[in-house]
Amino acid sequence: MESLSTGIKGLDILIDGGYPKGKNILVTGPPGAGKTILGIHFLYRSCKEGKKCTLILTRELTEDILNQSRSLNLDLNPFLESGQLSIKNIFEDKMNRIKSASKFGKGLCAVDTDIIEYLSSISSEVDVVVIDNLGVMAINHDVREFADEFSSISIILLKNGCTSLFVMDEDSYDLTHRLTGYMVFGLIRLTSQENFISGKTKKYLYIEKMRNKAVPVKYSLFDITPEGMRIITSMK
Repeated sequence: MESLSTGIKGLDILIDGGYPKGKNILVTGPPGAGKTILGIHFLYRSCKEGKKCTLILTRELTEDILNQSRSLNLDLNPFLESGQLSIKNIFEDKMNRIKSASKFGKGLCAVDTDIIEYLSSISSEVDVVVIDNLGVMAINHDVREFADEFSSISIILLKNGCTSLFVMDEDSYDLTHRLTGYMVFGLIRLTSQENFISGKTKKYLYIEKMRNKAVPVKYSLFDITPEGMRIITSMK
């Protein structure tokens, strides 16, 4: 199976070359675990390789993501300026609509509706899509509704042949009974463990599933450095 590099050498080794091309991968974990950084790595490497990429944000400001990418020496701004990377910020769009609704009495659309409408309009030339974060979709939906909306998003991307990375916070993942984990091609879980005596925190990555790939069945220790994410121990 053809793969796209994750942008992290150690992770490429763990999953036998990278993310399966044209498939969808879910990354979940608690706040601060490194989920967004995984997405930045993937976008940066894909853009460097000449691929057309799209980032959809539902919680973060575009400026904050660009600043974070620069701080990791994975600057996304040149790709944004060249048009190779496009960013759709649904969070900022929603804030603007709230202002408009308050002023003119207009109604608001759900975030998932915005995502579906946007994905339906993206160019067939887009190779890579990162959605950060799916958690907002879980707030106003029951589990069945969430599953239906997520299925719609996945189908659009799979039909377009996009390699997709979905970021979802751990609380929302649990709130939706972990259904997304069953509905994606691959699942990566990030976690942290704090040593209260030393005051240090260790971060771990676990590849819960990656279809058609030989992956380790143990947790891998990783660190976040000024150069981004680095796998410290490979369990292969």
